[in-house]
Amino acid sequence: MAGFENHAGFTISSSKLQLVEVIYKNGQFMLGNIDEAYFSEPVNLETDKETKIISLLQGAFNELVIKNPLKSSYASFTLPFELFYMMQVPYDNTLLHQDLVEEFRWELSVLYPFAPHKDFTIQYIEVEKNNLIDFNSAIVIALARKYLQLTLNFCAGNNLKLKFVDNIHLASERALSISYPMTNRGIILSVYFNNKFLSLIFSVDGKPVRLKVIPLNDAGEIPALLLAETSTNPSFKISRGSINAAFITGDEISDTIIQTLKNALGIEFIYFNPFDKIKPEPALYDNKYFSEKFNSFSPAAGIAYRLA
Repeated sequence: MAGFENHAGFTISSSKLQLVEVIYKNGQFMLGNIDEAYFSEPVNLETDKETKIISLLQGAFNELVIKNPLKSSYASFTLPFELFYMMQVPYDNTLLHQDLVEEFRWELSVLYPFAPHKDFTIQYIEVEKNNLIDFNSAIVIALARKYLQLTLNFCAGNNLKLKFVDNIHLASERALSISYPMTNRGIILSVYFNNKFLSLIFSVDGKPVRLKVIPLNDAGEIPALLLAETSTNPSFKISRGSINAAFITGDEISDTIIQTLKNALGIEFIYFNPFDKIKPEPALYDNKYFSEKFNSFSPAAGIAYRLA
């Protein structure tokens, strides 16, 4: 593809750095690398100083590139849920973009009074009135600019050019839509969870209409929370019977977890493979992350697949 540059996608968590690299070779997109490296100590992205975060990132990055040097000069990052501020609110579609952003900034300041709302970078997804929500709304996602600067500084120190920064579940959605074209039809539920958060995205004909992120005390809460979130209410007219397909991804998703959720909800969750539709370099067939832990790499894969 003319103009395509090799692209490395990274996922940063509190414990490790994950990498998925997409290259353009012999006239086709190929999966060039999948790997992960643990930090020498846990990192708190909210409270640790940037110097400590960069140092831990650099150590993990060095471990990755010593084993397999990057072929990419462009890099993108997905960041964990706790760094983002989200809401879904009605909106006036007659307002100009900048006026909408300032309106959302004010609403975020009310919802999150102690957050650095003046320093937010804000993106939003317009949701037109549909069968599930009977008013125009917007899914609003905000991130403090310091995290953009952190990734920019890291890239500058490693001769990389920063392309994108995104939320782990939204990035994972891109991998899902590429791997499973069926997600462009009907009502689709996408679930992402780790040991801190449960995230749900409902889409209609390929367009997100609802995003809900719920803090977790422990994984035992998940079946009851999913039952509640897939039951109709005055503002969201969903039913489990209307869901055409459901997908699940996240950290350490086991067959037992999937079966437990099926028993609780009566929904067959698909443990999706973000590498299902992309040809790998031959060496990757022996890579355990490609063959066994593919699901946990969906955010890094999704951000690596992103072109715009």
